[in-house]
Amino acid sequence: GYHLTEDLIDQAIRMIADHTAGAPDKPWLTWVALGACHAPHQAPRDLILKYDALFAEGWDVERERRLTRQKAMGLVPGNTRMPPRNDGVDPWEAHSEGEKRVFTRLQAAYAAMLDHADRHLARLFGFLEKTGALDDTLILVLSDNGASQEGGAHGFINAMGPYNFRPETLDEKLRRIDDIGGPDTHSNFPHGWAMASNTPLRRYKQNTHGGGIRDPLVVSWPKGIRARGELRHQFAHASDIAPTLLDIVGVAPPAQINGVPQQPMTGVSFRASLNDADAPQRNRP
Repeated sequence: GYHLTEDLIDQAIRMIADHTAGAPDKPWLTWVALGACHAPHQAPRDLILKYDALFAEGWDVERERRLTRQKAMGLVPGNTRMPPRNDGVDPWEAHSEGEKRVFTRLQAAYAAMLDHADRHLARLFGFLEKTGALDDTLILVLSDNGASQEGGAHGFINAMGPYNFRPETLDEKLRRIDDIGGPDTHSNFPHGWAMASNTPLRRYKQNTHGGGIRDPLVVSWPKGIRARGELRHQFAHASDIAPTLLDIVGVAPPAQINGVPQQPMTGVSFRASLNDADAPQRNRP
């Protein structure tokens, strides 16, 4: 009955509640580093089964659906073309019915884990709203890399098996299909679904193509950002986040910490773009 995501959100709520009770006028920073959606992909079984039907048509169809939605939302230019499948990824229809069943369930476990995380993030934001803190809380939701290629060409129910020279046959996968996403598994999806997750970018985590290094950043701050549901296309790097936060709260990076001189921060604040879609973007590394 235990899940790390649920526990982390419980602890975040407890810490914020304790801080607010003890020092209601003092600002706070909470960094919630979820395990989702890193492998192993694990989620409540009812959520996993809910996604089987959604992904039954396979990764080729799903890629096209996602690109169509991205164009409609303005996430990518309207003339964006889908790149060829990544090397080593076969057409969905080239796989046997047994393989399709397993691959679909592995993807369903991933989707369910993300759904589960989303529900618990909503619980945290609901707590902030209940305490009156949501409007003046700056929230950033981001990831650390693109979808993983570590599931290999056929995915795993036990991704730790190869480290112990133990291959996993399709027969074994089919026999254990209902274990996927449960506490006795270390499941990860196959390359085809990782490719779909990175639509329309090429390659995966561990590669320097867009599929490895481009990530979403979702920012919410009702009291401090006029924009609602808008997109920003300026380039930003992970190293820009700390300078942006310091810029927002009006704090200069310390020149020294405990008497030790500090190197200048390498990032650039993107604060201006939060309220200005046309704000200049950084043009050099």
